[in-house]
Amino acid sequence: MSKIGDLLEQRFPGPPLTTHYDDLLSEYQRSGLAPPNMVPQVSSGDDGSLWAHIWEAMLYRYLTNLGFVFRRDRVKKSGQDGPDFGVMHDGRTIWIEAIVPAPEGIPPDYLRSPKPGQIAFRSVPHQEILLRWTGALRYKCQRLQSYRAKGIIEKQDCTVVAINDCRLSDYRPIETGVSGFPFAVEAVFPVGPIAVPISLDGQQPGEAIRTTRYTIRKQNRVDVPTANFLDEGYAGRQAPDDTGAQSAREDEPADRNPGREQGIRG
Repeated sequence: MSKIGDLLEQRFPGPPLTTHYDDLLSEYQRSGLAPPNMVPQVSSGDDGSLWAHIWEAMLYRYLTNLGFVFRRDRVKKSGQDGPDFGVMHDGRTIWIEAIVPAPEGIPPDYLRSPKPGQIAFRSVPHQEILLRWTGALRYKCQRLQSYRAKGIIEKQDCTVVAINDCRLSDYRPIETGVSGFPFAVEAVFPVGPIAVPISLDGQQPGEAIRTTRYTIRKQNRVDVPTANFLDEGYAGRQAPDDTGAQSAREDEPADRNPGREQGIRG
């Protein structure tokens, strides 16, 4: 087992997970695209660093299996001097920024897995989860804009923000918001909760409808926009891509286990 595997044994309870993540991270390290500080960060005990590197390694394997060729110029190492990845497609570069949002603002009880044999009922904090999505998207878009300003990303290049929401719930993935659409959609389009009309006499005079929602309010009473892809500042960007661990992509107009595989294979 590699040095990374020895470190992972201290973090995960059994061989299946340790072996899987060891293979995943070691493959990423051998690629020459991983950050030079990946091993010390994995061993630091910081959950954010661990899942960030696992998510990047998942993306690396996924893109490699699809046959993409990685750009190795204009970028030294993943995230050190530009976007995390650059891949070629039909003569065009697609730059990818990966992020695993921290569960800030998510109730601790919601993040805590039930004990064996325990049955727990909880309300899903849809608004808090969506705010983590909008925050992650905003942060990474600002990073991509800075790379454009530096000339790393050229005018004709595409960009992708790949968001893995595994830290925003317990082992059971919650990927749809109150609209019935994935959080990736709610973060960039003004789709709101389902509303059912009720008359004064308690009857339902019409069908349920999906409302519009252009902002979502933070606890400090600041309104955060949720219609980003209708904003001209986002011109030239593509709608979200739900790949199990969802992503918001810019291109054309328009669980505690990140290895849960619904489209992206780790």
